Amino acid sequence: MESNLTADNGNSSSNGNGTFETFFGGPPADVSAQAGIQLRAFFLNLAVSLSLFGFALLAFFLLKSAAIGRRIYQPKTYLVQDRLRVDTVPADPIKWIRRIFTIRDDELKTKCGLDGYFFIRFLRAVLLIFVPLMIIVVTVLLPINYNKGKGNNFYSTTDGDNAQWNVAGLDTLSWQNIDPARTNRYWAHLVCAVLVVSWSLFRMYREKIHFIDARQRFLTSPEHRIKASARTILVTNIPSEYRSKEALEALYDVFVDNDDRSRLVVWVNRDYKPLRKLVGKRRSLRHALEKEELRIMRLCNKMLGKNGNVAGESQTDGKDDRNSRVSDDEYPMRQEQVQQRLSHIFEQDCAEGKQLWRNYLKPSAASQVSLIRGKDDEWKSTSFFKFWVAGESRKAPKVAWLRTEIARLTIQIDALLTDLDNDALFKKQNSAFIQFDRQMAAHMACSLVSHSKAGRMSPRFLEVAPHEVVWANMDVTSLGRFVRSCIALVLFAAILLLWGVPTTILGSLSQLASLSFTVSWLRWLRSWPSWILGLISGPLVSILLALLIQLVVPALARKLAVLVGSPTKTKREVITQNFYFTFLFIELVFLTAVSSSVVKIVPQIIDNPVSIPTLLATNIPTSANYFFNYLIVQSLSYSGSVLFQFLRILYITTIWPWFTQTPREEAWLQTTIPHQMWGNVYALFTNFAAIGFIFSVVSPLILVFVSVTFSLFWVAYRHNYYFVQRNKIDTHGLLFNNALSQLFAGIYVMEIALIGLFLLVRDSNDNVACKSQAIIMIVVLILTAIFHFVMEQHLRPLYEFLPVTIEDTAADAEKRLLSTIRDENRVSKDEESGVDTKDDDVDSETALNGTMDGASDDRAQSKNMSTTAHNARKVLLGLGKNTAARIKDFQVHLPAQPDISRRQEVADQLSAAIAGYPDELTDLTPHERAVQLKAAFQDPVTRESAPVIWIPQDKAGISEDVLRQAAKYGRYLQYSNAGAYLADNNKVEVTQPAPDTRPDWLLDWVL
Repeated sequence: MESNLTADNGNSSSNGNGTFETFFGGPPADVSAQAGIQLRAFFLNLAVSLSLFGFALLAFFLLKSAAIGRRIYQPKTYLVQDRLRVDTVPADPIKWIRRIFTIRDDELKTKCGLDGYFFIRFLRAVLLIFVPLMIIVVTVLLPINYNKGKGNNFYSTTDGDNAQWNVAGLDTLSWQNIDPARTNRYWAHLVCAVLVVSWSLFRMYREKIHFIDARQRFLTSPEHRIKASARTILVTNIPSEYRSKEALEALYDVFVDNDDRSRLVVWVNRDYKPLRKLVGKRRSLRHALEKEELRIMRLCNKMLGKNGNVAGESQTDGKDDRNSRVSDDEYPMRQEQVQQRLSHIFEQDCAEGKQLWRNYLKPSAASQVSLIRGKDDEWKSTSFFKFWVAGESRKAPKVAWLRTEIARLTIQIDALLTDLDNDALFKKQNSAFIQFDRQMAAHMACSLVSHSKAGRMSPRFLEVAPHEVVWANMDVTSLGRFVRSCIALVLFAAILLLWGVPTTILGSLSQLASLSFTVSWLRWLRSWPSWILGLISGPLVSILLALLIQLVVPALARKLAVLVGSPTKTKREVITQNFYFTFLFIELVFLTAVSSSVVKIVPQIIDNPVSIPTLLATNIPTSANYFFNYLIVQSLSYSGSVLFQFLRILYITTIWPWFTQTPREEAWLQTTIPHQMWGNVYALFTNFAAIGFIFSVVSPLILVFVSVTFSLFWVAYRHNYYFVQRNKIDTHGLLFNNALSQLFAGIYVMEIALIGLFLLVRDSNDNVACKSQAIIMIVVLILTAIFHFVMEQHLRPLYEFLPVTIEDTAADAEKRLLSTIRDENRVSKDEESGVDTKDDDVDSETALNGTMDGASDDRAQSKNMSTTAHNARKVLLGLGKNTAARIKDFQVHLPAQPDISRRQEVADQLSAAIAGYPDELTDLTPHERAVQLKAAFQDPVTRESAPVIWIPQDKAGISEDVLRQAAKYGRYLQYSNAGAYLADNNKVEVTQPAPDTRPDWLLDWVL
């Protein structure tokens, strides 16, 4: 008796399954046409993506050596400190690709940081997994899936009727094309599945071993060990009895030699919210004042261009009225008198009629501000939201008002800076930074339990750089962190629920052709041309999904990471990576694969957990085409855009110039180098790899797309990280290790899906045909889980902490480096002074390490945060003067016309100015290093200096007149026009960073 499912090749419209017609859709029946439309959508998607990739690559090669290309494609050749600068990008495409392939690992670590190196390593690791699998699995399974499969053959039903299979297009190369009469072929799928799992686990283990080795080598390198962050830990949730330097020193002195507390430096954090509020307000007023000054200057220079002559100079009566100036000497003695003089100066500015700009413009050209006299008899600006406030009102020039307010805020801020230890003003927080004399002591203190009660003085964090501290989260308690985490999880669940709607809609649109035949109210789509349906279900859906997922979700995940209470930006990125990957895996992979939503799928799983394999097995094979299209867009369109950087070109050349007003904004635009948000990019590419694992056996063609995707991104990101992007946050590879662990999600889903698929396979007699394969896959799943658990338990202690066995070798290397630095310092001093400075060697070494052994006076001063901050500001002031003097030597006359040569000269001068800033601790004197390190982990708002109003030089001479007019404010309001110019076209050009830029801003990367 013949099987009721035996293929009836005699009635088939095609001879076998291997014909050209079958692959491209089979006979022109309605159902077969659906597969044809899907295949045409695939090739249309491929054609569009190839076109976009070709355009982006061509534009990249044409622009990378042009004037705009230097700023876009190779800013690290001139806009970074000397130690991070790289050679110019080769103009020849062949030489460029050769340079990309010949960048050494040590170059990547030096120029890109450890996270940049490890991300390139992650792309390489995934390629080492998928390329061999592609060669083997595709070679084995594609012929097995395609040859003599279901295709469009006819089969006999139980009723004796003939029915036709509906497997066409790319589905003929996948799992569902195996004929029920040939179920023994599924043994090949089992063997390939075991190969995929075993090879992947082996490579992941090898990469984790390499991660541990590379991270330990980097952290114990002498260049890293001398950093302050290498020897400093952050302790949180400190009980009240330990919130003092004395108590913490007494607790942690056990980790230094002879319990010598002089080898410890402790910073107990305080809540400087009142000070931060004033500083933020002053910054906003500074921005408003610079915009208003520039607006008037542009109007005057526009009139000068029309008239063609200079209108004259401002007139002064030559009298030196002491009441019309603020003396810098009198503020410490009589603050009230300074306030009174500011009021007098404000009234003088309001009545002043001799400013130079009045020779060009009418008085009405100056903006006015509405003021109201407050209860303290001081004038305050009115607000629309406080319309009920009554009192004497007046109009005043906006410039005069802003100048006075900035000066008043500076006086208030200076008063608070002298009282930083006041517990009434700034309460102590429950966290502190503790710096040890050596790196191993910090690791020991962080790994051991600090308090007898559970949860106290934990968690503790290593490798905390000062510029990575999230100061707003320095006072989060254990209970507060738990509550915050619960709130963040609830919000994340809400995001999953809400985002499932657009994701499911897009997933349905990718099957638009099929829906037109199965959904009655979509029948009208059948009349549409097939190429339109293909365009919608292919490229359009993929692009919309990519934009939807990659723009908004990472920003929300990062907000949730801050809400959780992340004390550092490093921890924030790790949590962001976890949130974002979870989101991508659930919404983009799981829900899209099962064509469902969170609302529907969660109750189903809760009611019947054992239905998960069946659920995955039923839906995953049919969703492969969707992910083919998605990976095509990612591999071609997105990798091309990573190189071409269209959005950045549009932003710099078109969008931002419309909003750029002041020299400060222009300097920010010209000097800011893009940096990678690591949590985003790791999660995205981990998800790509997970997709590859899930479909590697079910639809082995996915291995080709995944391999191409990671190959193109490997090239694109090697260029970007080496020539373009600067690393601001470095987790020292923790995200790489986290990404490797997250790959197990794809492996587990693949194994569970294969278990369900094997159980669903029916032979010609409608019996379960692959029970043995399913049992073997269950065993493989259990072994994978055991391997995962044992590996993590075995390696976890080495992920973060350093072993004692490498301490001696690392310490010897550090001593040799310090000896070399000491010798270089002595030679330079001898050359400058002609005096032997051997006695200064010890001071130089201790200053470089940030310890002040035996310096009782310095220790007494360091207990006072106000004194420490004052010393740091004093050093910064001296560094600023020295840096300004060096930068001034670089400033030369610029060409008159704003042509290409002028732009090149401006960029070169900006590059020279950046090089004038110190970027290594050895660039500072021993005293400057010691002071900087003493204040390194103190809230940076305590070292805030008075702002400088930066205006450009202009032909009308307005800026020089403004500088003379503002001199009466003394040190409370300073102006500068250094390094900024107003060109003939009224555009601002800058040849240096802002004058009030912290002179140690480049040292953030070496602390």
